[in-house]
Amino acid sequence: MSSGHILIVDDDPEIINSLSDLLTNQANFEVSTARDGEEAKERLEEAPATPAGPVDLVVLDWRMLPGLSGLDVLAWLRNHPTLAYTRVIMCTASNTSDDKVEALSAGADDYVTKPYHNREMLARVETILRSQRLEKQLQEQSEQLAALNKVSNVITTSLDSGQISVATVNGARQVLRAELAAIFLREVGRDGERGLTKGQLGTGNGERSTVGESLYCRAVASAAGDLQPAAFGPIVVGQGAIGWVYAAQQTLCLNDPQHAEQFDAQVDEPQDVRLHNLIATPMIVRGHSVGVLMAANKQSNKAASETRDPFSEVDQELFTSLASAASRALENASLFKSVRTRQHELQESHNRLQAVINGILNPIYTIDEGYRLVAVNKHKAEAMQTTPESLAGRVCYRVFFNRRSPCDHCRAAEMLAQRVPQHWSVRWVGDDHLAQEWDVHAYPLPGSQVGAPSAVVVWQDRTEERRLENSLLQAGKLAAIGQLAAGVAHEINNPLTAINANSQMLKMVIPRDDDMYEAVDLIARAGTRATNVVRGLLDFARQNQYSFESGDVNRSIRQALRLVSYQLRSADIEVHRQLGSDLPQVRASWEHLKTVWLNLLINARDAVVARPGPRNIEIETRLATSGDHIQVLFTDNGVGMSPAESAHIFEPFYTTKEPGQGTGLGLATSQRIVQQHGGNIEAVSQPGKGATFIVRLPVTHGPFGTR
Repeated sequence: MSSGHILIVDDDPEIINSLSDLLTNQANFEVSTARDGEEAKERLEEAPATPAGPVDLVVLDWRMLPGLSGLDVLAWLRNHPTLAYTRVIMCTASNTSDDKVEALSAGADDYVTKPYHNREMLARVETILRSQRLEKQLQEQSEQLAALNKVSNVITTSLDSGQISVATVNGARQVLRAELAAIFLREVGRDGERGLTKGQLGTGNGERSTVGESLYCRAVASAAGDLQPAAFGPIVVGQGAIGWVYAAQQTLCLNDPQHAEQFDAQVDEPQDVRLHNLIATPMIVRGHSVGVLMAANKQSNKAASETRDPFSEVDQELFTSLASAASRALENASLFKSVRTRQHELQESHNRLQAVINGILNPIYTIDEGYRLVAVNKHKAEAMQTTPESLAGRVCYRVFFNRRSPCDHCRAAEMLAQRVPQHWSVRWVGDDHLAQEWDVHAYPLPGSQVGAPSAVVVWQDRTEERRLENSLLQAGKLAAIGQLAAGVAHEINNPLTAINANSQMLKMVIPRDDDMYEAVDLIARAGTRATNVVRGLLDFARQNQYSFESGDVNRSIRQALRLVSYQLRSADIEVHRQLGSDLPQVRASWEHLKTVWLNLLINARDAVVARPGPRNIEIETRLATSGDHIQVLFTDNGVGMSPAESAHIFEPFYTTKEPGQGTGLGLATSQRIVQQHGGNIEAVSQPGKGATFIVRLPVTHGPFGTR
């Protein structure tokens, strides 16, 4: 094996021949020659692809004729992207100091004056190449350490044994420049044995029991990338170099494996691959072997060389460090897998229990001794429009009741102190102004861990049961009241007709400046109010009749606006109308629809006068995108309604107005009228942001599905 590749560049054939003989015969160097600067450049660029490999040293003549001088070649070399660090000895017949300084300043590594002594030339060449070899060795070791550090970071941050094995063999190839690397892990009891006990694993002195214990290749990396773990057969502990390393727990480096007693080609060599050198080290966890890491066929650092470099002591140390890191990583992965399996089992158990709890349509939650929520079921979280996770860790009386101290009715403290189940009832008035009644049960939970749940609390809503009981008790009364209302309404209509007619006649004959005119006007207005109440009772009792005919919705709205225009102006309310053009006609009872518009306008007026200006009401009519109904929207910028109020506004006798300001029949009657027309009405509102009432009327079908 040559100790270096030297390029001699000189225009004198005798010097080339004599120097070539000297370097070839006496120092065993690989020598190439060039007779001018251009040829030298070609040789330098072609050398990496030749069997001799890259040029390690250039012996360069200072002056060459014709063409490029030695300084020109040196300048080109130092500016080359890949050849800039090639060593150069400049040769010249000049012995002046200026020439030496110029050559060294231009980048030459040494300077030799012609004629030179053979021993001096050899000494200078060997000194430069020895320095170069040391630099390459340091660089190679630095690259190996960097690669080892990178691989160690990868395998120590992974918790998957498969990923660790693959990363380890790839890293081994990279660190050692090996043609292939493989990792073998033990598998106990594959042949049906129960597996090895701790005592059978041995003490690491080579005396081991191998019953039922074999090594299997779990990952392999090769330069060609076509080698699979199946290329290695099962290796019984003790067989071949790999089996010997596992049993002896010692690193084995064979640079001539074919003549080593531990090596067995049938066991250690994969299919169709011959091993020229081999290094294997045991993977040890807590004093016991768990596998073997192997690398083979170290490649030469010369790209075109067919020779193979031997594994060095540095390679062994790096390889052992890599195996140690991989062993720890595999142990961590195994422990993590066991923990994850147990955690998965516990999580499945928890999920089953949580699914059962979430399926119960009652609020259920667990608390610790500090009233902090540990878990909340889905039903309770959805009732609060949040998620169970967002409630965990919060204090129950703060998040549920906005209190700074435990609730007065709560017996959880007594239950936690006595560890005895407790039961109590809770009553309050909800946001919908209706009474709420709940039964609460609290049960202690075993456990002593800090922050663990100490009690489970279950709430049962009894409100609907109580309301149903009251409804059943009042059902008969309401039926009788309904019949009475209809009868009374009919009876009152007759005297009201006389009162209204006579009051109107008196207003016609009494002058406006007469003192009696005001009294008669009061009678007329009171009669009108009474008539409206009677009409509402009749509508609610369903005693009136509907007469449907085709007409224009916009025209009906304009008529209703004229009736309340004075009231809207006097309240400083601005009405904006966006009445759609070319709306199709609908079949409706227009007097009844006019009642709906009036109710919505009066309600909007009452909502906006309760706030400072500006006061706006917007009315919009439009054809729905589907084309099968007309939408009528009444929007105000009034005080708005809470969600609880919005949920009840269409219920009979429910009102948000002050006592004496409303009967609670207007919206209930309006809803029934719209439904009689085959449509629907709904409200959208938020406190302080006004309200929008949306009325939908069909255009293709009239009442009861007829045109």
